[in-house]
Amino acid sequence: MKRYIIALVLWTLVLLGLLLAPIGEAEIPAPWGFKHWDKVYHFGLFAVTGFVGVFSARFLSLFRSRMLFGIVFGLFLALCTEFAQSLIPVRNMSLYDLLADVVGLGVALSLYAFLHRQAGLRAFFKL
Repeated sequence: MKRYIIALVLWTLVLLGLLLAPIGEAEIPAPWGFKHWDKVYHFGLFAVTGFVGVFSARFLSLFRSRMLFGIVFGLFLALCTEFAQSLIPVRNMSLYDLLADVVGLGVALSLYAFLHRQAGLRAFFKL
């Protein structure tokens, strides 16, 4: 159980480092000329956050409690990082970034719930 908490703390530190780094949007590479890659980054980062959050909540015995922990933890991080970005001079707060965060979190938690309901997959992934 201790290693799950360590994984959660380490991922949170990586996430905060990536989202709060003083990098302007012009410095983020935009492959193929697509201008909204930062939303894809937000989606991916919070999908991982949701999965790590709910998977690390092994200290909670009930599945519902682990899902609730994942939701609350992910939303708290999404709101706090968006607000903190508004305080960094070269960054800005964006509701679209927040929406991408929430959608990524929702997809990850939905996938976790689906995998948890499948007995064979639950045993394979040790959920």
